[in-house]
Amino acid sequence: MGFSCSLHTGQEKLIKIDSTHVSCTIETVNLNIQYDVAIIDEIQMIGNEDRGNAWTQAFLGLDAKEIHICGDPRALDYISQLAKLTNDTVFCLFILLIL
Repeated sequence: MGFSCSLHTGQEKLIKIDSTHVSCTIETVNLNIQYDVAIIDEIQMIGNEDRGNAWTQAFLGLDAKEIHICGDPRALDYISQLAKLTNDTVFCLFILLIL
């Protein structure tokens, strides 16, 4: 679509000097950069015993004007509670995909 995007995972680091976007795994997200918009996918993983801390850290630690979260709606109660603790607002939009 014409956007230059960098990639950062545990196995790969492809940094483009002219990139305006970055795609990364939740464990490699840079919490020291300010973002206009951040998108966290698979938010239901926040409840995972082994890896959930990475989603919690990203949700609470990202410096972004907006954070869009995608995933199983069952995580909404947990996310709402976290947002309430930080005086943030959660707006919900549910999209049902039927394949």
